[in-house]
Amino acid sequence: MHLEVMRRFYLLLLWVGLLPSLFGAEFKLLNGDKLIGEPAGVSEDGLVVRLDVGGFSPRVGWGKLTQETLKQLMENPQAKPFVEPFIEVPVEIKQKERAKKKEIIVKEVPHVDRPAGTGGFVSMLFKPPAIVIVLLLYVANIYAGIEIARFKGRPLAIVGAVCAFLPILGPLIFLATPGFGPGGEYQEATAPPDNSQLGAPDVQKAAGAGGGGLGLAGGHAKKPEAGGADPLFTRADSTFDRRFFETKFTPFFRLVPSEDKVLFVKTAKGEFQAKRISRISMNEMHLQLAKGNTEVPVPFGEILEAQVRART
Repeated sequence: MHLEVMRRFYLLLLWVGLLPSLFGAEFKLLNGDKLIGEPAGVSEDGLVVRLDVGGFSPRVGWGKLTQETLKQLMENPQAKPFVEPFIEVPVEIKQKERAKKKEIIVKEVPHVDRPAGTGGFVSMLFKPPAIVIVLLLYVANIYAGIEIARFKGRPLAIVGAVCAFLPILGPLIFLATPGFGPGGEYQEATAPPDNSQLGAPDVQKAAGAGGGGLGLAGGHAKKPEAGGADPLFTRADSTFDRRFFETKFTPFFRLVPSEDKVLFVKTAKGEFQAKRISRISMNEMHLQLAKGNTEVPVPFGEILEAQVRART
């Protein structure tokens, strides 16, 4: 009796367990409908069910199925890739996943440190390169003053001292003021007179009246020798520059040279007898020699003596 009851009870449990498989799976929709059967086709557009009652259901989108049904379909390998995006993940699980993610640490980019302040422009002047530049400018300032003194006919020592105490300003002052002639008298910077149209007697007369090259040196040359010879100019008593030759030897700038006079110039390299001065600049002059009709350059710094002599 008891054995018969137990056998019937186990058969009932087996029947209840096999019931879903006999009638197929149950797919629930969000609107409350149910589809009973087997999946006949799955795609990204949805699910088609082969109904137990016969036929096929229309394609149902994944978004219309309940979460319970979607989780049930996760066990189907074909449906899993399409179902997984539609399953809702609980907030607690999302928070745990975020906590597991590696925290992004933003590191500051290393920067090169700026040099410490040097104190400005004044402190920069005491650095070795700045000191060398300032000294070079100071020496150039004095040299410029000396060259201006030679050009203007002023005392070199006085001009150099003023330029040393007044850098830049000193040379500008002497450059802007009128110069003086070799005799210490005020002269304007004028070009040499053109005597190319005068005869020999007129040239001698003009030179003697104006203190020209054939006249006396005004204290800057030795006294005329006996017999009326022209004065001898030396480096010890004269400053040989462009103004000196333009004022003392004016007739030798003519295009037509004199036939009975020559300009005698003695330098450290030799002696020259010229019939005319063909060209002249701030640093040198070019002599057209009496013999050979050649032209030679003579720097002012090399001239030792200058004199007008009779042609031999």
